[in-house]
Order: sequence, then C-alpha cells, then structure tokens
Amino acid sequence: MRDSCPVGHHYTLQSGPTICHSILPRKTIWYTSYIVLYGSETWTMRKVDSDRIQSFHMQALRRILGIRWYDKVPNAVVNERTKLPDMPSLIADRRHSLFGHICRLPENTPASQALQLSIEAHTGTPPAADWKRPPGRPRRNWLQQVEEDVGLSVGAAWIAGQDRSMWRTLRPSAGQAQQ
Repeated sequence: MRDSCPVGHHYTLQSGPTICHSILPRKTIWYTSYIVLYGSETWTMRKVDSDRIQSFHMQALRRILGIRWYDKVPNAVVNERTKLPDMPSLIADRRHSLFGHICRLPENTPASQALQLSIEAHTGTPPAADWKRPPGRPRRNWLQQVEEDVGLSVGAAWIAGQDRSMWRTLRPSAGQAQQ
C-alpha cells in the first residue's frame, strides 16, 4: 500500500501499519454512507441496538485503519483519526431529515397522509371509530424515536417541520437532542 501513496501522505497509528490518506476517506465514506446506514432513517432503535451498532462501527473503523486488538488504541484515538461521528447520531440525523422531508410534502401525497394519520393515532385520536389497540405492551415506534431525537412532541415537530430553516436548527447533531 505504501507504493501507491504520494510521498509524505502516510501516518502511523501507535504500532499499526502505515495507511495512505487518499485511501482512508474513500473506504470510510463507502462504509458509512452506503453499507451501514442503508435504510437507517426508518429504524426504531433501542439502547441495546444503538450500543451494538456503535460497537460494530468501531470494529469496522479499526479494521479499515489496520488496528489490531493488541495495539490497545482507545476509541477516542480512532474517532480522532477518522473524524466521523458516532453511528447513533448519524442515524438520528437521517431520521430527522426524513421526518422533515415528509412534513414538507404536499398534503395529498400518500407518505404525508400516512404520517399525519400516524401522528393522530400517536396523540390519541383513533384512526377509525371501531378501532381497538391490540393487547399487550405497545412497541416503541418511529414517532417516539423522532420525539426523543428532536425533544418535541410529534405535533410540535410536525409544525416545526413545515419550516425548513427552523427544522434544521432542531437537528440532533446541532445539540438540540435530548440524549
């Protein structure tokens, strides 16, 4: 790998192999944006899921950087080298973007109608007069995840989502989320 890199563009992790700066960004971009995060904006995640995804993320970054377990490189150093945010915050950003996008769609769009119906059901309005909730504890749903990410109720998030500039200020990576 050393021969394909321009002179002076190498760095070495404590005792790891030498890696070219031009290869690292391509590998991490493909890894994060295309492979791991595919469809993540629709995921509903529990704490266990979030921890497992973050663990996988760190393992993959260590493999890309060529760090072995016996090198004893802390996660903070790996994050500093790659300059990538953690996976749960990337997923929260993508979920935030999807919610805002659907909020701004015309009202006659099926996705907008489905989200409005889901918000009404979430806030207590049943979808039909004869509708009953199935027995058992309700699972955590996508709207509850959006509420947690943004820190607002879904009704307030729907209103905020209509204005793109205001919605962007509520982005979880901007520090507005209640973690």
